[in-house]
Amino acid sequence: MVEMETLRNKLEQIVGTPLRIKQLTKQQSEIVYNRTERQEPPKTLSGSGGITEHKPILKNSVVVEDMIWYPLYSKSGHIYVLEAPVRELSGEVMQLIELLIAQVRSDADEPGPVHGDEERESLRFSSWIVEQLDQERGDSEIPDDLELKRRLTGEMIPFLLTCESMHAADVNRSQLKKLLKSYFDGEVVLVPLRSHEWLILAKKELVIGAGEDKEEENSDSETDMLSAFSLGLYELIASEWVGTFHLSVGTPFSPAKWLVSMVALLRETIFLGRTFHVAEHVHFPWELLLERLIYSIPVDQRRLFLEQAGDHGVLFSDNETLSTLETFFQLDCNVSETAKRLYIHRNTLLYRLDKIKQETGLDVRSFGDAVLVKLTMLLYKVTKRK
Repeated sequence: MVEMETLRNKLEQIVGTPLRIKQLTKQQSEIVYNRTERQEPPKTLSGSGGITEHKPILKNSVVVEDMIWYPLYSKSGHIYVLEAPVRELSGEVMQLIELLIAQVRSDADEPGPVHGDEERESLRFSSWIVEQLDQERGDSEIPDDLELKRRLTGEMIPFLLTCESMHAADVNRSQLKKLLKSYFDGEVVLVPLRSHEWLILAKKELVIGAGEDKEEENSDSETDMLSAFSLGLYELIASEWVGTFHLSVGTPFSPAKWLVSMVALLRETIFLGRTFHVAEHVHFPWELLLERLIYSIPVDQRRLFLEQAGDHGVLFSDNETLSTLETFFQLDCNVSETAKRLYIHRNTLLYRLDKIKQETGLDVRSFGDAVLVKLTMLLYKVTKRK
């Protein structure tokens, strides 16, 4: 926000006191929402020498302790304010600063951080979810005083979107919600959680329909439809913003009671996906059951298993061999389909599998050996980093 930084420099020169642009925490942001809505009366602050001075709370500014915050803009679910020491500003100067900021914000056509009831309730909802996650209260029911609970009725589909690149700062809530509304062809609930992390809740019928055609013999399974929908959503988001995004999705559930545990599951799903499948960006909990089991094994036990089964680190360090095995297992050990997916001749694939057998003594075309190689490969992926 170049205009705001320029304004900060000019105001600092005029008032002769340090000013800075500050990103508020979730709790601090809630203070801004609540106080600007209520328009609290003036605060009484104790000045030096025991003199009591009164500083006005202006319509779009908030005094917190010895600082005054002027809301500037919101980005990625966070509020940014201009912070100034309240005791060094007169009432007239405070009003002038607010007027200039409001003018610059209007000229730049930038929405202020307070976007009405929906965003304020979204922030309260986010704070509650984060608190329950921190306290590991996965079975907590949504309190009745959270207004968003009224929109979380029936079965819904949860999505968790995260971004690990700095470019995610370019994604704000209003832009993302507009994109989601277009893709889902309907309204969704969007809740910012941690920095660059968003929870998306959509009615089941917006994603996989109401289920009237489920009994048709050739209809796709629920997870197949969720997978296809999520891959399309990821491609749309990745095409709109520069950055490395990860997306996980859950099966239909009732958010009133199971929301916190579902968010925890989706976070774990992204973590496991990034750990075991580094080239993938869309992660599904039903495809990571074995990975979840492997990760739950204590590190010492993992290492002991690798020692007993044979730690084929050199084999799994080879990208070609690793890619061959992953594709082969993904396609249910089908030689022809694996060769097609890898764009190689069938005989070339058979040569690679024979080479693996020579180096490990295990033939992955045999079910028992395939299971052992799969387990060893997953253990190597998660243990080699220790």
